[in-house]
Amino acid sequence: MYELGDIIVAVATAPGEGGVGIVRLSGAGAIAMATRVYSGSRPIPQRRAFLHGTFCDPTNGETLDEGLLLVMPGPHSYTGEDVVEFHTHGSPAVLARLTALLVQLGARPALPGEFTYRAFRNGRLDLPQAEAVQALVSAHGEAARRQALRQLSGGLSVHLEPLEEKLKSLYVQLEARLEFSEDGLPPLDVPAYASAVSDCRETLKKLLDSYTQGRVLRDGLVVALVGAPNVGKSSLLNALLGSDRAIVMPQPGTTRDVVEGEMRLGGQRVRLFDTAGLRASQDPIEEEGVKRSRRVIEEADLVFWVLDASNPPAGSQEAKAHPEDPRARFLVNKSDLAPDASFGFPADRMVRLSCKTGEGIERVRDLIQNALYKDGNEGNVILTQERHQREISEADGALGRLQEQMAEGTTHETWAEELKEAALRVGRVRGRNLPEDAFEDIFSKFCIGK
Repeated sequence: MYELGDIIVAVATAPGEGGVGIVRLSGAGAIAMATRVYSGSRPIPQRRAFLHGTFCDPTNGETLDEGLLLVMPGPHSYTGEDVVEFHTHGSPAVLARLTALLVQLGARPALPGEFTYRAFRNGRLDLPQAEAVQALVSAHGEAARRQALRQLSGGLSVHLEPLEEKLKSLYVQLEARLEFSEDGLPPLDVPAYASAVSDCRETLKKLLDSYTQGRVLRDGLVVALVGAPNVGKSSLLNALLGSDRAIVMPQPGTTRDVVEGEMRLGGQRVRLFDTAGLRASQDPIEEEGVKRSRRVIEEADLVFWVLDASNPPAGSQEAKAHPEDPRARFLVNKSDLAPDASFGFPADRMVRLSCKTGEGIERVRDLIQNALYKDGNEGNVILTQERHQREISEADGALGRLQEQMAEGTTHETWAEELKEAALRVGRVRGRNLPEDAFEDIFSKFCIGK
């Protein structure tokens, strides 16, 4: 997919007009190519420099723009190669013309993520750090930014390195006894060995448990507002958002599709879904809305069952069918009309509120805030990438099978195979033992210019 020997070029700033635009050039010969375009009071040096001048077409002398030239010779640059950045006015026409000129002079348009791929290949970043670059670019909130920056600083790799080394050590202990069984090695201390395997698995399980929080950091917390028609779901959505996002009318069935709104809470993204009222209907449009609502319920991180204090039968039975769902919270709306209405839900999972008076809305916000940090992982190393979760899950599965085999007393050969698999999977998170098409899949999700 990527040809490392080429000079690559791309616009590194977001599409659209802006005060400043950046065209990035990387590869052996990038500085020489820049000298053909740049004209200033002094020549481009073979060291780091920030120069002011004009950018011209060498074929006809036409001036394209005036700006700054940032020169970063390799290997101490982002990609590990010679890198030059043209800082121009942020006109799409200027950026397009300058990029086209550099292509005309021999550069190749960069593919998505190709600058970061070169940084990875040249040892400037390991694979989790490279993935953190994209996570940082797409971070939707302050907590997501902090976590991406933590991974970019090497937090995940530092956390996984001793685990991988321990797994390799356990594997070597078995291999040594299999290969050199006649050399007088002492028998394997099985209880101590089993304890070490359990410790490794505990580390893996903590990482796997963190993925729910990591996914919330990456994509935002998904909150479903569900219940019978006319219990106040749309009013609650509007109250939480502080705007009239959903239509509110006295007649039931106003919301016939899923309405989405977004808010920020504690620096994190929260996605609220106002669903169609759950009831049997012969109307095919309303029936489809109910089907979509149930899909949202299945995928939500937090489910708010909204009930009507003035009409307890409305939706109560379906809400009571989910008492063990850890995602479920029960919001008794219209409490100003019937403050003493009883529903029998646990007090720590129920909030009485009134969208009309505003009573209880802050408590609902507190429920969302608690869900954002329910695992207490803020500040810790957590998994945010599906790829990492998949590999760690495979490693955990291998150690689970190993523990079963140890309990059954199978041969050391079968133990060694499971340990080898676990170490391999942890190594793959860090970028080792991956097929080339895996890198293509990872870096193709990046934006062009990064």
